[in-house]
Amino acid sequence: MADTDKNTAAPPDDDEPASGLNPLHLVMRRWQFLAVGLIIGGVLGALIYSTSAPQYQSTAQVLVVKKGVEVTKEGDGRVVEDHVATQVTLIKSEKIRLAAAAKARAAGGDGLPADDRAVADMIGTGLTVVRDKDSAGPTVGSGVLNLTLREPDPELCKRLLEAVIAAYQAELYSIYEKASQDRIATLDRLLEAVKGQRKAAGEHRITHLTELRGITTEDVSSVRTRVSALRDQERALRTDISNLDAQIELVGRTGPAPEDRQLAFVQLTAQYRAPVVPTAASGGELTGPAALRALEFERRELTQAAGLGKDHPRVLAVDARIAVLKEELARPPAAGGPVLDELGAHILWVEQKRRTAGRQLAQLEAQLSKDEETMKRAGGLLDLADAMAVQSQHADAEIMRLEAERLARQATLGAGGYAAEQITRPGSGHKVAPVLVRSLLLGLGIGALLGCGLMVLAETRDKSFRSPAEIRRRLGLAVVGHIPRIRTAPALSLEPATYDPLLVAALRPKSSEAEAYRGLRTQLYFSTQGRGHQVIQVTSPTPGDGKSTLAANLALSVAQSGKRTILVDCDLRKPRVHKLFAGAGAPETGLAEVIAGLRPLADGIVASGAPGLDLLPCGPRPANPAELLGSPQFQRVLAELRERYEFVIVDSPPLMAVADPAIVAPQADGVLVVFRMTKTARPAAERAREVLAGVGAHTIGVVVNASGDEGRGYGYGYGYGYEYKYTSYKYSDSYNADADEDGARRVPAPTR
Repeated sequence: MADTDKNTAAPPDDDEPASGLNPLHLVMRRWQFLAVGLIIGGVLGALIYSTSAPQYQSTAQVLVVKKGVEVTKEGDGRVVEDHVATQVTLIKSEKIRLAAAAKARAAGGDGLPADDRAVADMIGTGLTVVRDKDSAGPTVGSGVLNLTLREPDPELCKRLLEAVIAAYQAELYSIYEKASQDRIATLDRLLEAVKGQRKAAGEHRITHLTELRGITTEDVSSVRTRVSALRDQERALRTDISNLDAQIELVGRTGPAPEDRQLAFVQLTAQYRAPVVPTAASGGELTGPAALRALEFERRELTQAAGLGKDHPRVLAVDARIAVLKEELARPPAAGGPVLDELGAHILWVEQKRRTAGRQLAQLEAQLSKDEETMKRAGGLLDLADAMAVQSQHADAEIMRLEAERLARQATLGAGGYAAEQITRPGSGHKVAPVLVRSLLLGLGIGALLGCGLMVLAETRDKSFRSPAEIRRRLGLAVVGHIPRIRTAPALSLEPATYDPLLVAALRPKSSEAEAYRGLRTQLYFSTQGRGHQVIQVTSPTPGDGKSTLAANLALSVAQSGKRTILVDCDLRKPRVHKLFAGAGAPETGLAEVIAGLRPLADGIVASGAPGLDLLPCGPRPANPAELLGSPQFQRVLAELRERYEFVIVDSPPLMAVADPAIVAPQADGVLVVFRMTKTARPAAERAREVLAGVGAHTIGVVVNASGDEGRGYGYGYGYGYEYKYTSYKYSDSYNADADEDGARRVPAPTR
């Protein structure tokens, strides 16, 4: 038994994608579709090449230069006008195409339609105008246009392209010649208007200046400066007068008491920073005539040495002190008292200064009023004169610009605004289409797309399993065995029964098929973990998967290992166990009658002819097999068989055909699901897995039947073998005949 498990579960396929389509695997499996698509594409490309009308192309280059424009160097920072872009639109315009059509017909109308409109449409279909990429830089006045024209006739495309260039050159001349003439006339009108405006502005300025000289002979700017200075002096005098009035008011409120007068003097000195007039009673060093001489000396220093005017505030303050001191010296002294106290001397000075400031303010206001009136009258005239001067300057600049443009336009008369010179002339057309390589590549591309589409379509419609890994992934079950396709051989006679050729475990025990069943037996032992008295159900998703053959060979293999085994035929609708072990003869009694209570269990069990293996065939078919299998009596039969035998192999109908296997599955210790690798195996296997999971069955795993490299199969290389077709059996719950095609006797279902 060293190699008994060599045909069991396959190793995982690491290259199998978890989901979706793996492109490499898809091409490997469906390369025939891609090959067919490429062949079709190659034929299509050759067909395109052979049926396409030939096309010839003539080319020419035209240099377009704007006249009268200074050529600049790249990167000099000047604004560049892209004049070539508009020429591309002009060449392709309908007007140029109609003119070219007329010129081409005039030169010779061979091969051309009778209508100019039709010829223009031909030109528009085949004409292409693009800027040369090497000359399309920022340089003003340069630009090369590449013109190409395609037609089926090589000489015709040359003639039409020559006509297009000639029509374009004529149109350039006519367009810009008329535009230059119209622009010159417009410039003449503008020059007359601007010159009239300049003349009127000059006359108005002279009038305003004459009126200004009648108002004042001074420069208006000097008057404005003097008015500003007078306003500053007025504000300063008003501030001084306000301070002097406040001091006079404070002295007026002071009482005659010496201490009150002394307090008032201190307050004035602190608040208004009033100068102290030296007196005889003040204790100053200079009094009387000496003080007067000192003040007169100070005034001369201010006016002569310092250069201050007589109206300067410091000079006026010294003048006020001199006047106060003179008045004090002229007053006779009081008997026994001071000549004059400090407050008295100060107030005399303040009053004198107030009178002087008042006179100065009156004079300043008179001068300011006069100057403001002059400014009011002269300022408006001066502004008008300045505005007229600015207007005259603008008119002069505009006249210069218009005259320069007129001269430039005058220079272009008779030559047009643009020059279009042919660099290369149109030649006879050369063939450009169809191209064999291009047609073949196009056809092969279409064919490749078609082949890929067919591969994807075939892949998505394929419902088979592609690998053992996919079986495990989709079903969530282990692959416990791969049974190769059984090669049939002549049956051998064994006493007391004749075995079906499919029972290779008994007839050909050394064959690879028998070895595969022994490998499945080993997997079954591992799954049951050595536990005895196991009930193992064998079923399949659909008819034709070979579940009865597998159940019989598995039972033989288990019995050959020395374990007491019984094979129970629970397919009460189309039983097959009795055919595999006893030829065509149907047993007189079996499982159906045992469950119905018509026969004891011992009467239904028969010998298989193989050591250690007994059979419990179906016997006569009942009318209601599903109710029998779901009855408590069937559970008791299974329990009794479990006690007598170490392994009970139960052959049950397909899961997708009837409900019988779903009734048996919960009562079994394990379920083996058998299926063939057909094109529709995957949906049926997935549905079978769901049914077993829904009834709570313990599924040991799946067995891939009829696998092997011989023959042609589906999925990942497993093919068909023995030509037994289970699908020829028709499952039905209605029984209207007395016997089936095997000659088996029907018995009515017993009542419970």
